[in-house]
Formats: sequence, C-alpha cells, structure tokens
Amino acid sequence: MDMETQGTPLKPLNVLNLRSHIQEQLRTAILNGTFKPGERLVESAIADQLGVSRAPVREVLSALEREGLVVNISRRGNFVVDFTDKDIEEIYSLRRLLELGALERAIERLNEVDISEIQSLVDQLGELTARQGGLDRIVGADLMIHERICRAADHGRLLQLWNSIRWQTQLLIGVTSRTTYDYPSQPRQNHQAILDPLKNKDLAAAKVALVAHLSDAEARACQALREAHAARTANALR
Repeated sequence: MDMETQGTPLKPLNVLNLRSHIQEQLRTAILNGTFKPGERLVESAIADQLGVSRAPVREVLSALEREGLVVNISRRGNFVVDFTDKDIEEIYSLRRLLELGALERAIERLNEVDISEIQSLVDQLGELTARQGGLDRIVGADLMIHERICRAADHGRLLQLWNSIRWQTQLLIGVTSRTTYDYPSQPRQNHQAILDPLKNKDLAAAKVALVAHLSDAEARACQALREAHAARTANALR
C-alpha cells in the first residue's frame, strides 16, 4: 500500500536542523512499523506531510538507503527494505561472528562497572517487557546490551562493523519482537543467560547462550516476515 492511501504518520517540522530531523522521523517510522517492509516511500507525499520541500526528503532517503533501511528500485522509486530469508541469515551470521569475537575480547576486560552497567540494561529490558513499555523502547534496550558488550571488547573496527548493520539489526529485532515469546520474561532471561557466565569468566557458556539467543531471534524474524509476506499477498488478491 502506498503512502498516499494511509493516514498522516509524520508531523510537520519547524526546526533549524531540518535534514537531521527529517531523517530521525523517517527512520523512527520505519523502525516502529509505521512503514512496513516493502512499502513504497513517496517523496512528494513525505514532503507534503512534513511541510518541507522535496530536496531534503530526497537527501534523507539516500541517507537511509546507505543505512540499509531503504532501497531504491530503478524506475519504481524508494521502498522500505524487505528482507529475504538469505538477508536474515546473512545479518545474523555476521552478528554471531562479531559478537562471539566481542565476547572473547570482552571477558578478560570487563570490570565491575561494566558488569553493573550491563546488568542495569538487562534489568531495564525486563521491566519494559513486563509492563509492555513500547516496542521501540524494548528494542532499544535489547540492542544496547549487545552494543555494550561490543564496546567492552575495546576493538574499534569490530564496533564499526557492528554499527554498520545496526539499523537493519534494529528493524529485524522489532519484527522479531512482534512474534510471541514463550513467556513474558523470556527476553530478559535470554540476555541474563549471556551475562551470568561473563560474570564468572566462563567464555564457553557465554558463547552457547549468545548463539542460542541469536538463533532464536533469527528463526522468529524469518517466521514474522513470512507471515507478513503471506498477508500482503492475500490482501493483493482480494
């Protein structure tokens, strides 16, 4: 469904740093599911909704393409990235490589402050899921735990690579989080299972927990996107 047929999900802007605010609004709208994977992003409609000219919107769409959230299809326009099973496998296999490497480096570098900060993030994730604190906040808390471990590895290039897929990762976590967990506390327990071995300097157990967590997320992302694709096909045939 094109944007012109929907309501107005974006708010007009009256700010000095126009481009960055447009980019933030559009990115948020993609990440929170306002614009679905595969949905067309019409430059003129976005400009009208925001009350701006088309030039900054065009620049922002190009920037979001570089972030991996938008794809430009020749003669058709801009669309929210729509993942295939192969895309999902590549993203999660890269995450496994990077985050397992981060664990190997971080486990001997983590101090009490690092552990305390990661524990606070895990607790925050648990609180948010328990009271259904909003999908964007839950996804943000989830991602911050993984980022904090990557930062603890003290490897600038590893962190740079991890950040290069950050937005696609966040979009996939959001999609995954829309599927049903076995029990409400599962997200917190998945991350606590990674942190507890780190506290005890048990690298092997931390790796097992991380791989299990990422594999579960990958499987549920594939399931959620297949269901979305099936629903889209069914709607198109009506």
